[in-house]
Amino acid sequence: MDSRFSLRQRGLWFLRPCTRKLVGFLSHKDSRLRGEGAKSLGKIGDPESVEPLIEALLREKQDEQMPLALAEIGDPSSLQPLLAAFKEADREVRPNIALALGAFKDPQAVSALIEALSDLDPNVRFNAITSLGKLKDSSAVSNLLGCLGESNEWIFLNVVDALARLGAHRATNPLVAFYLKERNERKRSAIITALGSISDLTSVPTLTKALRDTDDRVKANAIESLGKLGLPAEKVMNLIQPFLKHPNNRVRGNAMVLAGNLGKIELKPYLQMMLDDPEKWIRATLGYVLSVVDHSEALQMIIELLKDEDPDVRKNAALALSERAKEAQTELLVKMLSDSIPFVRLQAVITLGRLRIVSAVPWLVKMLKTDRNFKIRSAVITSLGHIGDKTGIPTLQGALRDRDSRVRANAVEAVEEVLGEACIQVLRPMLNDPDNRTRSNVTKALFRQGDVEVINDLEKMLNAKEISTRVSAAYALGQIGLALKEIDASPLHDPLKSALEKVEPPADYVPVQKEVVDEPVEKKEEAIVPDGKEELRKVFLDHFKEGRLKQALDFALEYLKKYPHDLMANFFVGNLNFQLSRFEESIRFFLKTIELDPFHLQAHSNLGIACYRCGKLHEAIEYFKKALKLKPDLSVIRFNLASLYLKSNKWEEAIRQFEEGIRYKEPTAKILSNLAFACQKIGKFEKALDCYKKAASLDPSDAGIYYNWALILARTGKKTDAIEVIHKALKAVPVTSPGLKTIKDLLERLKG
Repeated sequence: MDSRFSLRQRGLWFLRPCTRKLVGFLSHKDSRLRGEGAKSLGKIGDPESVEPLIEALLREKQDEQMPLALAEIGDPSSLQPLLAAFKEADREVRPNIALALGAFKDPQAVSALIEALSDLDPNVRFNAITSLGKLKDSSAVSNLLGCLGESNEWIFLNVVDALARLGAHRATNPLVAFYLKERNERKRSAIITALGSISDLTSVPTLTKALRDTDDRVKANAIESLGKLGLPAEKVMNLIQPFLKHPNNRVRGNAMVLAGNLGKIELKPYLQMMLDDPEKWIRATLGYVLSVVDHSEALQMIIELLKDEDPDVRKNAALALSERAKEAQTELLVKMLSDSIPFVRLQAVITLGRLRIVSAVPWLVKMLKTDRNFKIRSAVITSLGHIGDKTGIPTLQGALRDRDSRVRANAVEAVEEVLGEACIQVLRPMLNDPDNRTRSNVTKALFRQGDVEVINDLEKMLNAKEISTRVSAAYALGQIGLALKEIDASPLHDPLKSALEKVEPPADYVPVQKEVVDEPVEKKEEAIVPDGKEELRKVFLDHFKEGRLKQALDFALEYLKKYPHDLMANFFVGNLNFQLSRFEESIRFFLKTIELDPFHLQAHSNLGIACYRCGKLHEAIEYFKKALKLKPDLSVIRFNLASLYLKSNKWEEAIRQFEEGIRYKEPTAKILSNLAFACQKIGKFEKALDCYKKAASLDPSDAGIYYNWALILARTGKKTDAIEVIHKALKAVPVTSPGLKTIKDLLERLKG
């Protein structure tokens, strides 16, 4: 294999014919092709596409996907064109450029976003606030505080959210002042939530006052926020104990969850009261409480709830069981497969798949033949894939010919999961399937399993007459691009790696690289190596402060030749190598740092990141775990560990780390979305819904959050609730958002 090219570069070269067709889509008259083409180029991330995307941005200023694709590629060279377009672009695209600037941690981007806070267009202001919240630049706090006077309710809520993300204690007093005079319940609720996120102890009197608010949502949020401040457990219990019998189910539920987490009271009498309550929503809320609070009788109470006559109570009980079920509950789960409520049956199917219960395979196969609910039939196929038992293979192969395209599409993923590389022969004929989603899944699966020649089939699809086929091919290429972004670092693509190693770009192929400019250094300065310890240390630190990383590394290595056991210098050299993408070398010096100081927390953490960058996923996980033994409350490391578990498809481990990290630090919308995704994968729909709901409160302009939220509700039988969420999205999501059309399409499908 030619060492000049990384695996990803080989993949990008192999994709070039398709990538250039996607570039051609950027000027197509059909907006679907323009949008999907831009999205896929962003996911593929080939630097060659930056220039045509910039040209398309300036030409097709009304098309929102161009700036978002440039932001996803993240090439610094696209920042200046984005800033220029922000000043000149048409009204329709400026909100999306404001959103895209949130991907660039650059003072120029921050300045442009701060200036946009006074823009006449409310959509620009809204997205600028969102981006400043993502960037978490403290220089924006004062300007954001000035936006609290916004008359637009959604912008006000977004400002509150951004201040909460920044964790700005300076915002506490202004937020308290707004709470005390505000009459709008939604605004009061958001302020109380933000005060919990900021975690300023001076807000305790206000949160205590909020417990007496006239609105139950405010009370419920105040209970959650009090639990985030790190107050003594006895004091918090004194405040919330009266709410353990509150008539409002959300208030009581939040109080029960917090009391359970504090562990300062015997919950059984209160749980029993909820179980016996005549109000169905109290009993339904008990299902939620039992899903998140550890109690010795939780499982028995869930079983009692599953006998309830009310469908909503049984649904929540099924979700609670999905949280707690182990292999010992197999018999109960199999019994649920015949429940009269489709949602309960669906939870049983998903949970059996998550637990990989081999003995359930015959029941699931039978269910596929008898149940007419397409969601359940699709879930059966997915669960058979998770279980991976060979006796289910004939059923999965039969599902590839099912009359329902949704079942066929799921069957493609399940066959890949069970057969691995052996799926290629089975799936190859499916490239002719009439359903676009099924074909997309097939192409993704074949490519991931090393059949890189499928790119030729995608190229043919890009030339098809039907717009829908071309859109489908563009989408599949985007997914392939995501796989290539991780190919050098991930051990999960061994068949693909082997196939790409055989790809030999031509001798004249020169990959486009991001430009790196080093400041010139005088030869005289490089030639002089001081003898004294402190003088030599000062030289490499001065180079570092001036941004001359390579020169700093050279002098630091000279220093270590003389003083090899200097702890600070070894750690410093490890970091320099990391910043210069010399990850193997950085690992060597981080290991030396730990040898000198076994309790060096940051060295353990950095070692985990460096191992991940080298493709040593298992080692990365182990070093993150060692770092957490040193400091269990370090949420950043927990979130990193959770992300690695996600990449390894270890959904339960990821959930555990996300939840533990959230105990110590307020999550971002992205973290909540990732947690929700992991919950979806193992069928914990109630928890996924809760996470998407919280993510939407943190980032109400994100159309994708609402879409996933509504989709889960629809798939779990809560069609009315799904429609309600979509209506919320239509009010909150900016009209120029790329995901708004998808939300509207979902609404049409639900009404149809």
